[in-house]
Formats: sequence, C-alpha cells, structure tokens
Amino acid sequence: MAGNGPLTKPPGAPERFHESAVLLMLGAAWCALAGSGSLSRDFQDLLFLASAGAALLWRALTAAGLLRAAVPTRWANAATVAYLIYYPADTLWVSRDFLKATLHLVFFVFLVKIVTARTPRDFLLLKLVAFLALLAASIISESLTYLVFLCLFLAAAIAALASEEILRSQAGRRTVAGGAERLARRLARLTALSSLAVLALTAALFFFLPRTARAAFEHFLKPSLRSSGFAPEVLLGQVGEIQRQTATVFHARFLDRRVPTLKWRATALGEFDGWRWYSSQAREGRALRPVEGLVKLLEDDQLRLPGRRFTYEVLLHNTSSDWLFLAGKPEYLRVATPVVLESAATGYRVPLAGGEGFRYVVHATLPASPSNAPLPPDERNFYLRLPVVDPRVIELARRITAGARSDAERAARIEAWLLGNFRYSLHALDREVDDPLAYFLFEGRRGHCEYFASAMAVLLRAVWVPSRVAVGYREGSYNSLTGWHVVRASDAHSWVEAWIDGRGWAEYDPTPPDPEQPAATLWDRISLWSDALGVFWQEWVLGYDLDRQLSLAMQVDQSRRRFAWVRWPDWMRRLGSPGEAGAAPAPLAGLLAAVGAAVVFYRFRRALWRQWRILTGSRKLRRGAAAPHDAAVIYETMLARLRRLGFEKPPWMTPAEFAACLPEGETGSAVRGFTASYHAFRFGADPRAALDLAAWMDRIERLPKRRPQPPR
Repeated sequence: MAGNGPLTKPPGAPERFHESAVLLMLGAAWCALAGSGSLSRDFQDLLFLASAGAALLWRALTAAGLLRAAVPTRWANAATVAYLIYYPADTLWVSRDFLKATLHLVFFVFLVKIVTARTPRDFLLLKLVAFLALLAASIISESLTYLVFLCLFLAAAIAALASEEILRSQAGRRTVAGGAERLARRLARLTALSSLAVLALTAALFFFLPRTARAAFEHFLKPSLRSSGFAPEVLLGQVGEIQRQTATVFHARFLDRRVPTLKWRATALGEFDGWRWYSSQAREGRALRPVEGLVKLLEDDQLRLPGRRFTYEVLLHNTSSDWLFLAGKPEYLRVATPVVLESAATGYRVPLAGGEGFRYVVHATLPASPSNAPLPPDERNFYLRLPVVDPRVIELARRITAGARSDAERAARIEAWLLGNFRYSLHALDREVDDPLAYFLFEGRRGHCEYFASAMAVLLRAVWVPSRVAVGYREGSYNSLTGWHVVRASDAHSWVEAWIDGRGWAEYDPTPPDPEQPAATLWDRISLWSDALGVFWQEWVLGYDLDRQLSLAMQVDQSRRRFAWVRWPDWMRRLGSPGEAGAAPAPLAGLLAAVGAAVVFYRFRRALWRQWRILTGSRKLRRGAAAPHDAAVIYETMLARLRRLGFEKPPWMTPAEFAACLPEGETGSAVRGFTASYHAFRFGADPRAALDLAAWMDRIERLPKRRPQPPR
C-alpha cells in the first residue's frame, strides 16, 4: 500500500483511508466525464468509459474485502505495449481527433493503473490520472453536475494528500494502536473543513478573475447535437407519439415583468403541399450589420408608432438552430455577432453565433394602433395558395363561417370551432393515412398543435383569408427564484397568423389546453432550485467575462450606496451627540453591536470554548451518555468548583496526589471518592463508575464555601 511498498501485512487505518480517498478522486473524475454527456454518442468513447468504470468498481470491491483477485503485472505490461501501438492509429484513422485520442489514452492509463496499483509511485500516478480526467471533463462538460463532482474531487484530494503525509511520516516507526481507531474520523473532519475553506477562498477569488480558458479550448470541440424540440417546418402524417422533452432551450428575462403573456416566435411558414408547411424563402433576405453591438430592425416611421415598449434578455442553451426567438414586435437587437440575417419569412437568424450560452437583448413593442397598410396583391395571393385538398374541407370552412361579415369574424369562428370540438393529444396518428389533415378534421378529431394550426390556416384560406403557420415556443414557466422564464423543448408550439384588414397580421391559437398536463408537485419545486443553480452556472461561470465582472462591481457599488456607507462620518457625529434629533440609525447600531460581539468572542474564544465543554460534559454525565474521553472535561468541572471553595490544584500534581493532600473532612473525602471514580471511568471504561462519578459531582457541588482563616 502507499507509503509501505507492496502489501506484506494487513493494512491499517491510514492505509485504508488513503486508498479510499484515491478511489474517491478517481470516482469523482469518472462521474464528471460520464455526466458531461459528450461521451455517449460514439461507441469507442462508451467502451473506454464503461471499461474504466468497471475497473474502478472492481478495485473498490477489492478494497472493501468483497473480492480477492489480482491482475498479473505481465498482463498489464502487454496491454500497455499494445496500446502504444494503437494510440497513433487512434489519432490518425480511428478517432481522427488528437483531443479524443488523448482522452482515450487517459482512460487506458486509468484502467491499467487502477487494477495494478500497489506502491507509492503507483498511487501518485493514480492521483495524476484523476486530475487529468477531471481536467478533460472541464473542457467537454457544460453541466452543473461538474461543480458537484469538482467539490467531491477536491475533498478526496485533500484527504489523500493528508493521509499520504501521515504514511510518509510514520514509515519505519511504531504507531499507537489506540489512536489509529479514530484516525479516519479525524482525517474526515479535517478534510471537510479544509475543503470548505478552499472552496470559500476560490469562490471569493473567482468573481475577480474572468473565465478565459473556455475560449482557448472551444475550437477543439464539436457543436452540440441535442435536439431543441424546434424545427423550421411542420410535417403532418407521422405515426406514433410525440415524446415530451424537458431539456431547457433558453431562458428569458423581462426588465418589465408586467408584460402580458407572449409567445416566442422564430418564423412563419406560408407554403403547404398537403403534408408539410415550409418556407422556401426562409434563407432569403437582407444582412444587417450591428453598429457597436446594436442592430436596428425597423424603419424610422415604424419606430415612431405608439405602443407599449419593453426590453428582455434571452440566453440560449443547447440548440442546433440559428433562429432567434422573439416576443412582441422587435425594434432593436443587441447581439455579439458580426451579422444578423433578416429572413423574407419574417424572422431573424444569427448563423455565426455559438448555440451554447449565446445571449441577446431585444427592445420590442406591442403596437397600440392598428396597421392601415394593405397587404400587397402578390403577398395576398401567396398566402392564399392551397394544394388539392379534400372537398369536405372547403365545405366545412364555408359552413363554419356562414353569415360572417368580416375576415376577423371568420377567423374567430374557425378558432372557436376547433377549440370547442377537438381535443389535444400527443397521439396524433396510429396508422398511415392518405390525407392527414382530412383524417384529423373528420375522423381522428384529436392531435397536437401542428394539426390545429394547419387546420385553421387551411380553413382560412378556403374562405379567402390570407394565413400562415407561425412556429416557436410558448411563454414557458416563470422561476420566481431567478426572475427568468424557463422555456423547455416541451414548450415548442405552432399557431396561426391571419391577415385582417386594418389590423395586419393577427395572432390566433386554436390549440386547446392539454388535459393530461400534470399538476405541480414537490419535484417541480425542486426543479426550480435546480434551474436557479443552472442559471447561475451559465451566467456567472461559463459566461463570466469582463462584462459580468463590471456588472458585479456595479452591484457591489449599488449595495454600498443603498446602505449609505459614504455617510459614515455623519453617523459618527450623531453618536457623539445623542441629544440631537438625528440619533444613530439602527443599521449602524446593529453593525457596531455585531462588531463588538465578534471582538469579544474572538478575545475570549478559548475560555468560552472551555466553559462550553464543561457544560456539555456535565449534562452528558447526568444523562448517562458520557464517554471515557469526556472524563477529563468532568474533572475540569470539579476543579472549577473547588477553586470557588478555596482549593487550587497545582499543575504539577497528579489527580491522586491532589486528592491525598486535601484535609480530612467532607471536602477531602468527596474529592478522594470523585478521583477514584474518575480513574475507574476514564482508564477502565467502567460504566458503573460513571454513575458514581455523577453522584460524587453532585455532592461536591453542594459543599459549603470554606471560611477564611483569621490571620495569626
């Protein structure tokens, strides 16, 4: 074992503690890699990850005594020679990626050394491998779970280093067996305190040091392939059930929280072929260049229109789409990208921006006045086009809107009819059909938002009302802990925009609520806390830069001004003149009291701690819960009582000598009886002596004070 060479005798407490700490380091590093999610898409990555995990489990069972097996050294040497040949092939032809091939090499060393480690040098190499694995996890991981495993790794590393130092110092020496029994508990307490201190210091320094390592490694990493639940098209007729995805797509924060419920719109689809809504013009449009990070989206005459203006910030996570999700009518866009593409399909894209942690700020409006501009004839014809549809669809549209006097009334009637006669379901189709829209309207009569939006858009066009299908997300859920709206993949949504003369493009949502929507549970409340931690991780760790550092400095300055620290001289003058009308404010009085209490506590900390030990020891003795090591505290309690009676024990006297020199009488006999019980309880662990000790202590506390002797 570490510190003693190959095992020739059963390992003691320090050896077992050291091996457990090293295994915990390796386990934390392995969990950080596994929890990153970046090693689950390639078979070779999964194979190395599973092999390392199996080796770690095998070594843990061996250390616990549940398995007794050893891997011959010659096998490990042969595997090492073989992998030295495989590593260049992995770099050049198999993985074709130096970073991944190096990660596989770390896994291999991880696996080989963990099954063969015996000497101090082996365990030192295992610590280095654990650190390299954790470093690799920091590059490929963007999850908050990395922080949890980092803290666990830190605690295990401190424990391993401390126990290694103990092993090194006791090499070749004899140790006291009695103290080794409690060594593991003492080292565990020391490890916990040291870890908390290191974390506190690191957290304090972190906010003054912007994160820069991420930018240096980003060009090695491949973009995330996670699905966001959003697609810039609508495809009908798919058989099966839509799975709910709970992954967070983005967070949004309004500066004005009184903004009404809005949808997050990406784009609109105006072309329908009977099965699919799409936009052939989605990639066409003008390129907008930011000026000092600000993009102007509307012309001056549109910006002068009255309306309710508001500002919000969006933080994108794990989306492979380059569309921006916008609420309201955007006027200005603040974004850190060289170009923004405005689509002819009324949407905005940022093709050069990263998908993870990309943020933008939008200044938008809710127009107060209707739009009097007419829809150009070519656009009207474009949004009225229909493929060959079932004749029953045309007849249904005419029957629903019979007697309607305006396009607005026609749209309202179709929306109400769909809301009242159909139900929401993620089970759209259980078999293939020739016409999915006709099947939905006349047979299935249930479906998800894509079917409802498609049906309303087609019914509107059947009665000559221009329409299109908008895609994006619902508002999401509001997290009161952070002030951010959480929009998940399950919030993906489709709705309808219809052109109403005098109003412009009006929004309609014919999708009824989900009857299977689960009620709020305790788990939902826990998820809010988890989301709050995730937002903090994204905003202040992954996205921590100079702007965040300046923002933090401004918040500190605002807090300082709010508590009026700049008026300290006025407070001091008020303290000097208590008779004046402006007495010292309550915050200052509380501050001074807290500072004074802290100074007093620090000055008398040893005496306070001694009194606390005496008090708790006496209580435990009377409850019968005292342990032999508490006897010293109880003896100090007895000496404190004797000092009040006028008897002082010299420090060079033993307890037996002090008891023997006391005069005959009630005090002397009580102290001698107490001392005999004290020896039997502390050094003999006699439980009956503990009861006698409590009885003698009560007798000593009832002794009268000694009268002072008159001078001779």
